[in-house]
Amino acid sequence: MEIQLQTILQPDPEICVEEALYFHRKGEEICFDGYFNLFYIEKWKRYTRLEKLQLSIKTVGYQMLRLYHNRECVDEIKLEESEHVYTIEFPWEKYTDGVFWFSLVPDEKCKMQQISGYYMGVCEKITHVAIGIDICTYRREEYVLRNLKVLCERVLQNEELQVSKALWGYIIDNGKTLDTYEPLQQYLKAWQERISVIPNKNAGGAGGFTRGMLEVLEDKEERQLTHVVLMDDDAVLEPDLFVRMYGFLCVVKPEWKDIILGGTMLREDKPYLLFASGETWSKGLIKNANKNLDVREYENATRENLITTKLEKTLYSGWWCCCYSLNVIREDNLPIPLFLHHDDIEFGLRNQKNGIVFLNGISVWHRTPDSRVVGSNLYYDIRNDLIEITQQYSQKMAEKCIWRFFWKRLLIRLILNRKKEVSLVVRGAEDFLKGMDWLWKQDPEKLHLKIRDVEEDGNWICWKKSGRVCLKLIKERKNAVLNYQNKTGLYTKKSAWMKYLSK
Repeated sequence: MEIQLQTILQPDPEICVEEALYFHRKGEEICFDGYFNLFYIEKWKRYTRLEKLQLSIKTVGYQMLRLYHNRECVDEIKLEESEHVYTIEFPWEKYTDGVFWFSLVPDEKCKMQQISGYYMGVCEKITHVAIGIDICTYRREEYVLRNLKVLCERVLQNEELQVSKALWGYIIDNGKTLDTYEPLQQYLKAWQERISVIPNKNAGGAGGFTRGMLEVLEDKEERQLTHVVLMDDDAVLEPDLFVRMYGFLCVVKPEWKDIILGGTMLREDKPYLLFASGETWSKGLIKNANKNLDVREYENATRENLITTKLEKTLYSGWWCCCYSLNVIREDNLPIPLFLHHDDIEFGLRNQKNGIVFLNGISVWHRTPDSRVVGSNLYYDIRNDLIEITQQYSQKMAEKCIWRFFWKRLLIRLILNRKKEVSLVVRGAEDFLKGMDWLWKQDPEKLHLKIRDVEEDGNWICWKKSGRVCLKLIKERKNAVLNYQNKTGLYTKKSAWMKYLSK
């Protein structure tokens, strides 16, 4: 059986026009060795049951097609002058790593050149896959409309795509404003059987995405859903991510059936820069080996840590785009209500044992965290990081990490006299010490308003509060660690979340 794995992509004025992300010109030869058109061999070999890899391509106005493994030409095919469809096999059995790609040589006699097609996989058995798309939004009506149009017009109504019948959308409306946004309502009428808008309390990203997970689980049997993909409302989608996600999951090996498909993030302001392709977390520190990598360059798009499988148990993915099996997302394995910031990290680390893979083209463009104002986010960074530490280490190790993590972040702000930030850091630690029961009793929106309005203290008060919270942390961190370690599991279940979201 044949399955679409990757569409051959070209610059698109509605998505991205950076030519070097798709192909490079080498004299007359047009090399489709850009980031979006590479085929990562090692990952597809390790995780899937692919038996053959083909290039299914329709061309007009080209005289020659060449297949490449890395920088070596491995085959050359003469093309017809008129429109023609070709099915060309890559030497799949011969290589275990590196990348495949192809190039075309235009026919000078032709005034017009056209190309379309796919990387196609051949596999004896195709696994059933159906995906729920979980989008959480809060008063971003225009962003939702933009992405809904891309999803519907580029994917759902394109019957040439095998994935077009395998997607259902769940838009979780934390702001409860979409029902009065007429442009969106008019659009939804045509897709009401495939796209649902669910009003939700403003429980932040954590609460919104979890509500989406619960909706997908509710429809699991009726729609035969197998996976859920979490996506930010303001990300710019590469619509082919659904083709690639679906193709990969249809041919994944049984032993990797629950592998997580992470999404790469490219910068919205500089769309050729890769901001993240998986990150690592250790003792509260996040490390990103690919930050601001210019993937217009072939050498960068094929760097070792992008094409290898050696990092499958060390990385996690942000929820700007991340796909989970419904064997992982279950009624007894849901996120923690962290409101925002680190909800994706905690859940990703908790489920790291399933492995994770990042494929080029399963991508979105997004504003980077560096471009956002710190503000109240600092409170969540401190509080939620401390909670994560309790989940990742033994009691004694967690106690040490908590203290080291906190005092370093507090001291630097005291030295720099950033009094507002000190107040947020202190409040984050104080609320962490209140434990899991306290967290679940909060009205998340009211708490957020209080945090947003935290005032800047004078120098003396600032140092006094800092000293007091440090002493409190020394005395009470052991009990806090035990509290989170013993009670978190009680609140990652459907019954707890339904109560939390109905408050």
